[in-house]
Amino acid sequence: MHTHHRTRTAALTLTTAALLATLSCTPPAEAGSQSPTPTPTQAAPSTSSPVPRPGEAEGEPTGKNGNCSDEYAQVSVEWAVPPSKDDSKLMLTVDNKGPTSCLLTSYPVLRIKDGFGPLIAVMESTKPQAPVLLEPGKSAYAGLLARQGGKQSATLTTDLALAPHGQPPEENTGEGTLLQLPPGGVHMTPKAQVTYWQPTSESAASPLFTH
Repeated sequence: MHTHHRTRTAALTLTTAALLATLSCTPPAEAGSQSPTPTPTQAAPSTSSPVPRPGEAEGEPTGKNGNCSDEYAQVSVEWAVPPSKDDSKLMLTVDNKGPTSCLLTSYPVLRIKDGFGPLIAVMESTKPQAPVLLEPGKSAYAGLLARQGGKQSATLTTDLALAPHGQPPEENTGEGTLLQLPPGGVHMTPKAQVTYWQPTSESAASPLFTH
């Protein structure tokens, strides 16, 4: 069910706060005006930082309270079954590329449309009895149901924004990861759902067929 084809991930700023703050730091000079020469009592004007663009992170988020760190826990998205059979079911795979074990205490906090769309709801019935322990070199999985029913009311989506591991939806750090969906995109609706992280691909995919 799970293939080894991996998609590329890139860091993403989930909010426009950093962008707005940067733009408001240094107003553009009027055409033809000259900057005043600094005096001993006047500080020279500071240079503003480059405006962050989608795909660039302000910093590398680190794991909290034993949660997996985004620096080492790499996530990819692929079809749960061949799309010719069912193009509404996807599988998220997280691989621990780090030197130590870490915990997956919740579920992938995802947003549609590059992080500015609606949150994807979680299937509460899939919550495991204990957090998933992700050992070095091992993988864990989460199932994603893009929609229920046909494509008539669905929107074609090419990527999703994933919040840092262990971060609840109401916490906003302004950082995360951009997950590229399979080539051609996926038709999704605001009623999309995701499972908690699971130790096997079978346990992650099974709920997708019962909802």
